[in-house]
Amino acid sequence: MTAAVSMSPVPGLPATLRAEFATWRRSAVAYLPLGGLAFSLVSIAMFVSSGPGKTWRDVLGYQNLWAMFGGPMLTALLVTTAARIDHGARGGATWYRPVHPAHRHLSRFTALAMRSLLLNVLGAGTPLLVCGLMSSAQRVPLDRAVEVIVVPWLSQLGLLALLLWLARQTSWLMALAGGFVWTVLGVVNAESASWTVLPFTWIDRGVLPVIGTHANGVALEAHSALAAASPWPPTLLGALLAVPFLLLPRLSLAGTRTAKHGMTPPRTASAHGGTARPDAAAEGTGLRPGTPRVVAAVAAMLRGTSLTWLCPGAVGLIAVWLSWHDPDTSVQLFTLLVLPIGTLVLGLVAWSAVRHGWRAVASRSTGTAGPALALTGITVGIAVAVSLVTVLLYLVAGIPVEHAWPLVLTSALVGAMLTTFTLWLGIRTSQAVAVVVGIIGILFGVLVGGTGMQQTLWLVIPYSWANYLDLPRMAVTLPVSVVATALFTFGITRAARKAAGNA
Repeated sequence: MTAAVSMSPVPGLPATLRAEFATWRRSAVAYLPLGGLAFSLVSIAMFVSSGPGKTWRDVLGYQNLWAMFGGPMLTALLVTTAARIDHGARGGATWYRPVHPAHRHLSRFTALAMRSLLLNVLGAGTPLLVCGLMSSAQRVPLDRAVEVIVVPWLSQLGLLALLLWLARQTSWLMALAGGFVWTVLGVVNAESASWTVLPFTWIDRGVLPVIGTHANGVALEAHSALAAASPWPPTLLGALLAVPFLLLPRLSLAGTRTAKHGMTPPRTASAHGGTARPDAAAEGTGLRPGTPRVVAAVAAMLRGTSLTWLCPGAVGLIAVWLSWHDPDTSVQLFTLLVLPIGTLVLGLVAWSAVRHGWRAVASRSTGTAGPALALTGITVGIAVAVSLVTVLLYLVAGIPVEHAWPLVLTSALVGAMLTTFTLWLGIRTSQAVAVVVGIIGILFGVLVGGTGMQQTLWLVIPYSWANYLDLPRMAVTLPVSVVATALFTFGITRAARKAAGNA
């Protein structure tokens, strides 16, 4: 006689929601909304430093950078951080539990949407509160203050669902790249007459009449049609965009993750039918079998990453841009955007490629110091090489040689500093922290380096240093970059040793 097997009930949506919120408690996802607070504090400092005599409309105008770029990118970072942690932990075994896929996906969306709301409360609400306490003329009306928080949050829900679905199909890095492209396209086309059929404009279109600026931060004219437009049609469209992506099924096969993580590398068969010795690859190279080849090993790990196409892609972007823009006036594209973003991605990808095996590296005869120095040297070398190739493109496009050598020095040395900083921060803390700091730094680098604020604030924003090609500023930025690179390199070796112990 056989006993009946008792089947545990499949968790419903309420239980899945509770489990999802518990999953991210005390995780990097839970702390990421503090990035909005950090952004707002820097924004407040810049607002105060710009002088007295401002009204509440000026306070709203300073929300442009948050609404156009900071908020959407940090929301994208929420999604990609959750996807990266989930992928590294293999779902915490939830991939193999009897949970309805739709419930799991909706629960993840809900948990991230609540944290996105907190992100917008801290990022947009803090400046309104603090600046309003400074002067009654700066106190933003309550209804407008609520709109400054709610309108961006609702319009970003569609982007959140899109990136959550994209991260399930590809990887967290592709989802982050998708969020960046979506955000940039939204800013560029926010005031297009065809905004109703361009979904990426919905994250920006609604907030512009609320904060009273154009997408580029310039105040709206009193007679502008956008100034009198309602923010709710594009906002609701942005929120409704989440629905199809919540309903779309996963495109890859159900067993893809299991197969991907469950496979072990096959043993190489020798010509005689046996298995090859682990040190067989060393034969014929002139090295004694077992001799550590640290630089070659680190280079091999980076060779299969997205850097193989991201670096040529960055150079190609500059080449395409120079094909119809004046090279002398378009140097800022490289110094304020491509170089800082490239060094951020370079540091993140480099550590992602090696961190899972770092404990095994520590157990080898090389220890961690040699591989850490090799990783640092290779990443810095990539940053310098891309800078040199880019400057060659500018030379071919027609910039004078006397303008090229300052660009070579600043881009190479500042790029090395930013690369080692990102690498050190990612190893010492987490990749999520490195991304938050990098995005905020790049945003304020663009804001300061591309405007008149550079006259007073350039020294405290290293992300804009590559843009300063005059000798007095180079006399400060270049030596500081060299010293900082050396200090961060030393910090990387220490942080790598600790990371091996914590792996």
